[in-house]
Amino acid sequence: MAAVYKTVSKKKAQQPMEELDDEDIEMEELLAAEDDTTDSEEEEEDEGVEEAKKQLASGFMPKTRVLILTSRGASYRHRHLMSDICGLLPHTHKETKLDTKKKTAGYNLLLNSLADLHSCNVIFFLEAKKNGQDLYLWLSRPPNGPTIKFHLNNLHTMGELGAGFAGNCLKGGRGLVVFDRSFDEQGPDMGVAGSEYRALVREMLRGVFCVPKRGVRGMKPFVDRIIGIFGVDGKIWIRVYEIRESEAGKKKEGEEAKTVPKGKDGQPEVSLVEIGPRFVLTPIVILEGSFGGPVIYENKEYVSPNQVRREIRTSKAGRYSQRRDDQTDRVAKRSGLGLSENSARKPDALDTRKLFA
Repeated sequence: MAAVYKTVSKKKAQQPMEELDDEDIEMEELLAAEDDTTDSEEEEEDEGVEEAKKQLASGFMPKTRVLILTSRGASYRHRHLMSDICGLLPHTHKETKLDTKKKTAGYNLLLNSLADLHSCNVIFFLEAKKNGQDLYLWLSRPPNGPTIKFHLNNLHTMGELGAGFAGNCLKGGRGLVVFDRSFDEQGPDMGVAGSEYRALVREMLRGVFCVPKRGVRGMKPFVDRIIGIFGVDGKIWIRVYEIRESEAGKKKEGEEAKTVPKGKDGQPEVSLVEIGPRFVLTPIVILEGSFGGPVIYENKEYVSPNQVRREIRTSKAGRYSQRRDDQTDRVAKRSGLGLSENSARKPDALDTRKLFA
């Protein structure tokens, strides 16, 4: 409504001169009228900012919509992860694979245009490289940013965890996002001075995993799961648990009904059962814009998987070359001592073959 009011007021201010009265209008009056319109717009913007601050202070979460998609070359495990996250979060919009062969366009134009097309304000993009060996996660706030790039490893989907982790969560339910104390103590080191960027990572993860209270199609008014975010060894560990309450057993003939075990507060006991998916995130870089812009944080301790594989190949090649050198030295030594079959050593009189011939 505020946008409509602004457009109407601008149209009224820009009326053609033919519709005006025949009376002479001075330039000072026109300038004063323009100043009045700009003042009203500034006041409306200030009122909107104050109202947004009040809503955030009261616990109201703005409407968010997450666009989730993968790049070309994703494996079946990556597709299963995407389907698990879409089933876990009802405010997501699943899109087909992004064609990354268009090098001229880049991620900036393609993903931002897709987010604008589907009215999404958060992008959850899974980029697969090396034929699905490496998986990277991009979290962005289009169109102005910021963007965080993670390396995703130790991936286990709901199907891989087995029947022991099969839960009974309601599809479309909301979950509680819990940041453990270890996230601030042992999480990613975003600058030792003040850890300014750690709050940015927290806010981006909260925007993805926190389901809004209203405005989501297909959402159920139940809270039956917990999304735990932990920090260990400078990495972010994400686990999903089901909230399970103890229930009374069925009453059989000739037996007494079992009572429900209760806690100290008189409420039924609550236990947590892991349902998946689970994965580990390693922050790599934070960009100021949406899939572009200057770098505002870079993880100096991050080692790419390509470098790890290169060091493994180099160590294997070094072991092989050392083994070949040892074999060459052994052959040369045997030929020098005359122990080889084709050696030209003269027979000795005290040789075993001569003495016991």
